Amino acid sequence: MRLLLLLVAKDLRRKLRSPLGLIGALAFPVVFAGMIALAFGKDGGVPKVRMLVVDEDGSLLASGLASAFGSRQAASVFAGRTVSEAEGRELMENGKADALLTIPRGFGRDVLEARPVALRLVRNPSEGILPEIAEQTVGALADILDGGRRLLDRPMQTLRPLLDDRAAAPADADVAAVSLAFKRAIEGASKLVLPPAITLESDLFATSAGGSPSGGRASAKPSGSSLSAIFLAVFPGVAVYGLFMVADQGMRDVMTERTLGTLRRQLAGPVRAEAVIAAKAAYTAIVAAGALIVLALVVVAFVRASVSVPGFALLSSALVVAVTGTTSMVYGLARTEREASTLGNMLFVAMGFLGGGFIRIEGLPAAVRHVAPVTPLYWGVQGYRALLESGASVAGVARPAAILAAMGVAFLAVGMAALRRAARTGASA
Repeated sequence: MRLLLLLVAKDLRRKLRSPLGLIGALAFPVVFAGMIALAFGKDGGVPKVRMLVVDEDGSLLASGLASAFGSRQAASVFAGRTVSEAEGRELMENGKADALLTIPRGFGRDVLEARPVALRLVRNPSEGILPEIAEQTVGALADILDGGRRLLDRPMQTLRPLLDDRAAAPADADVAAVSLAFKRAIEGASKLVLPPAITLESDLFATSAGGSPSGGRASAKPSGSSLSAIFLAVFPGVAVYGLFMVADQGMRDVMTERTLGTLRRQLAGPVRAEAVIAAKAAYTAIVAAGALIVLALVVVAFVRASVSVPGFALLSSALVVAVTGTTSMVYGLARTEREASTLGNMLFVAMGFLGGGFIRIEGLPAAVRHVAPVTPLYWGVQGYRALLESGASVAGVARPAAILAAMGVAFLAVGMAALRRAARTGASA
């Protein structure tokens, strides 16, 4: 044990003398998440879509569509206003709006009479995300209008003759027939509409009324700024990725010492290859654990509510085992330091994209989401998201921690065996 401690202390002293690589690996997740937050967040609230609507029709249906973007329900996302066509074009050309929607003349009549009709949307070419939100929202509204028209097609057939300007005033029987037709159409769709068959619940720094989806306590809320909310949405993924980079630097010392010949000199004395490899694994685990503590202190600055300390400790311990095992396997299977570095970088970047390190897993294609669980990075990200966004306790992170630990032990066994052979080869070279 004393020999193991001396070997680990030697590696730690050498790293302290040249800490630039470690500082860079630690700074990457903070800088990356900070840049994303600055690019997409604004202090005081999420940026709203500046939506302009030109109503050329003036019908009841067109007015309802135009007012939808200025409603109280849409106020958190849209800053909508109705303008004339000339004013809308001028604001768009001056970059003072994100999208311009034009409701054409005859829109209401065409919808009621089941004739083809098209809404026109102009996007601000200098913006990316906000105009896309406007386009997707208008598309959804168009689908709703189309679905509603098809649902109410039969009652509308009864109503159309009564809307003709030349038609006589409707009789009581006509009004009753139209009302009954609408009632039956709505009742026929009530199983889907009342209550809705599909609802949406967001778990980003929030939980449903029933409690935390991860079985934890109340959600860990970020500080009031949207900057911190976006930072914490991105940070778990890039932080786990950064931890693999930190561990890579620790395990790389095996190849470095083999190349420099210091490994051969160590093994020439009363030091077994197993002791050297175990010391490298312990050194890598210590460096990774220290990096986790530093990254956790960064998160503390952005989260006001408490996070489960036992849950964090359990998940972090399992993640340290996983990153140590993964990097030991990479450097054990590689023949040279350059080969190991290239292979490791390729593997970590692939895990970053597949496991939700750079893009949240919900935004990835279905095929990628099915592959993601085979990577340890995925389980690390899911565990930290549960802690930060859902206030998960030990029970909430037990599954990802168990999977990480199992992966880490399996990878460590393979890596230690391969590194032992590499160390003996290096000693005899």
